Order: sequence, then structure tokens, then C-alpha cells
Amino acid sequence: SFRMVQLSKKNVTIQPYYLCDNRLSEQNELSAITQITEDIKKHSETKCTILPLIKYKVEDIAPDNEITESYLRLREKTFIGSQYDWLPRFAKQKQISGLELSLEKAESSKAQKCILEFGNLKLINEGEISYYIIDKEKSNNDLVKVFGAFHFPVPLFETTKKEMVEEYKLLGFEETMNKTWFCFTPINNEPCGLCNPCMSAINEGMEFRFSKSSLKRYKHRIYYKIKRKILKKL
Repeated sequence: SFRMVQLSKKNVTIQPYYLCDNRLSEQNELSAITQITEDIKKHSETKCTILPLIKYKVEDIAPDNEITESYLRLREKTFIGSQYDWLPRFAKQKQISGLELSLEKAESSKAQKCILEFGNLKLINEGEISYYIIDKEKSNNDLVKVFGAFHFPVPLFETTKKEMVEEYKLLGFEETMNKTWFCFTPINNEPCGLCNPCMSAINEGMEFRFSKSSLKRYKHRIYYKIKRKILKKL
């Protein structure tokens, strides 16, 4: 959403994609996308065109042994989420060149850490738009297989969550910022305070996005995680 807000001031066409993998947060995420898109479209300074959201099921993405094997080798060296197996397979299957992958600057960003540890980036400038790509000649081959198809927007790759808050305000989207969604496992339609995205947001100064009950769960997260494991076994 932050990237769409940034692009809203430019004469560009945006094609958003949503990959469905039965996450507990799916309806929250789709609702947030709808609300944020409406906010951008009605904003007086919007110049961009936003095409209808394309939804696709992760289970319908074709297997690709080369990509999956590269992903698994990278994962052995530094943990990255399972989405970095199916995202490059999706981009390859649908022949989407330059699919933007929104990675923010954060100590908790495992994908960004992986890229910086095993690869080199090349800066591309196209008028008002600038982004990084993986430098295929100077990067680990497995990294190229997994991340080589993506563009990494410079303004996002170099921006922290705290800096995003100020940027939302400067761009006139302060209310929109509060409609974003990041939690993987919501509880009572609130961020759980227990999943990795929640912990990352709290650790990076975004406590104001959480309810008292969410912050309580975060504070006692060890207890809640043990409880969840016991309930799963039962």
C-alpha cells in the first residue's frame, strides 16, 4: 500500500496482484486493499491509474524444480519465508517481467538480509521511477533464480516503518495509513501481536497501530505461543 501511495502522484498504470494461500488474514488484507485503493482513487492529487486487482491461487502455480531447489538452498543459509518459493514461480508462469517486490528497510526483513548477503544490486532509473534489480553477474546463482525476476523500488527498499509514517503524512494519506494490514494471524479482527509481522511492527516503533489486548499478547508472547502449540497438538 505504501508503494501505491507513492506512485499515486505519478502518471503510471498500476496492476496489483493478490496471491491467495488460505491465510487467516486473507479477508483483512483484501478489505485493506479495497479501502486503500478507494482512498487513492478519490484523492485530489492522484495521477495514477489503478487496474482491477488480479487474484490468483498459490495452489495453481506450476512447480519449478530449479526455483524450488534454489529457494531451499538459500533457506538453509538464512531463513526466508515460503512465499519466496512460489512468488518467482508465479512471475515465471504468468510471464510478468519486472514484478515489484515491496521490501522495506528493516533489521527484521529476512529477504532483504538474504539479498544483501548473497547478492549485489543494480540501480535502474526510468524517468520518475527508480528501482533496484539483482545484478546477475555479481550475485549468487540461487539468489538470481529466486529474486532475479523482481524490481525493488528504491524509495521503499531504503525506507523504515517510522519513515513511512512521516511519508504517508507528507503525501496526504495519514488516514489511509491506519487502514493498512500486516498481521498474519488476526484475533477478533485485530493484529495478534504474536506473528513475525506484528513483532516487527512493534519493534520498529509502530505500537500505535495495536490495541491494548494486542500489546498484552505481545508482552506475554512466550506464554501465548506455548499455548498455541499445545492446542495444535490437542
